[in-house]
Amino acid sequence: MERALRLLGYVNSRGHPDSVKDAALFKRAANAVIQIYDDLKRIDLLGDKECSLFDMTEVLKLSPSVIHDVMPYGVAMLIAQNEGDSDAQALFAALYSSKRASVPQKRKTICDVLPRGGY
Repeated sequence: MERALRLLGYVNSRGHPDSVKDAALFKRAANAVIQIYDDLKRIDLLGDKECSLFDMTEVLKLSPSVIHDVMPYGVAMLIAQNEGDSDAQALFAALYSSKRASVPQKRKTICDVLPRGGY
């Protein structure tokens, strides 16, 4: 979340997000983290499809490259959308989309759907 806020430039004069001054922004940003986590856990090779994120202190069950290289851009996209920052939202939507496409995906299998019987 903090990296996404830094990417957007939503920081104080020292370059750090201000959780006291911008408490409402941090609350919306936490929701963005949960939404992006739910999106990525379905496709990431190491993602746990059954695990949900309820608290910002929980361990993210995604591959490290997804956590550090993909997730901040999706979070930044949603924060910018919530803040009405359309230029930043468009930029981070394009970046997130291209980075999301590079996520190592889970193997998909095709089940035998033909009926077995007296053929």
